[in-house]
Amino acid sequence: MNWIHYESLSQFTPEHLYSALKLRQEIFIIEQDCIYPDIDELDPHSEHLLLLIENELIGYLRIVPAGKKFEEVSLGRIIINASHRGLGMGRSLVKRGIKSVLENGYDSIRIEAQSHLENFYYELGFKTTSKPYDVDGIPHVEMLYNPL
Repeated sequence: MNWIHYESLSQFTPEHLYSALKLRQEIFIIEQDCIYPDIDELDPHSEHLLLLIENELIGYLRIVPAGKKFEEVSLGRIIINASHRGLGMGRSLVKRGIKSVLENGYDSIRIEAQSHLENFYYELGFKTTSKPYDVDGIPHVEMLYNPL
């Protein structure tokens, strides 16, 4: 496994940017049959974490700064390529994202999780802070990670 952490959008190689946007499209738009604006105003402000195996993008998440989406720092667009699900890579990806946020001095992380993944995030230390609500036709909940 190879981890790449881009602190800004301008650091991306063209190949990695293309791969990240393609994977996001494949999962969030095509697989989930959800037409929504994936490329939003948060990407230019976010850090981006990529998980590669033999130069193939397997996982991705972005770290959104506090105040841009939520009051807290946020992890979002968390995805694992369908061919590698069920192997613990999603867990590794989220743990790596949490570690990065905590190492930068933040003490809490908020996510907007798809409701069917609520238990997955709970097992990683997130606590549900909202009732389910709709985002582009998919039920979501807000969850907070606060190790203190």
